[in-house]
Amino acid sequence: MPASTVIVQHRDGSPARRVRIVLGFRNGGMTKDVYADDKGRAVVEHTSVGQADVFVSGTKVGTMHAPGSFAATI
Repeated sequence: MPASTVIVQHRDGSPARRVRIVLGFRNGGMTKDVYADDKGRAVVEHTSVGQADVFVSGTKVGTMHAPGSFAATI
């Protein structure tokens, strides 16, 4: 199963711990909720590939090509 890595940090550079991350694919479908670890890192497994919107705690923070990696600042 493909997987993507999302790393989230706060504006001050500290990791965003235990925030909810979801990928929403442009060709349809959303991933299950995944929560970032203490380093702000989450591995999101998905069945779709292609362009995906990245949501952190319900807010769209960007777009990525999945599988792949994405870094966000909140």
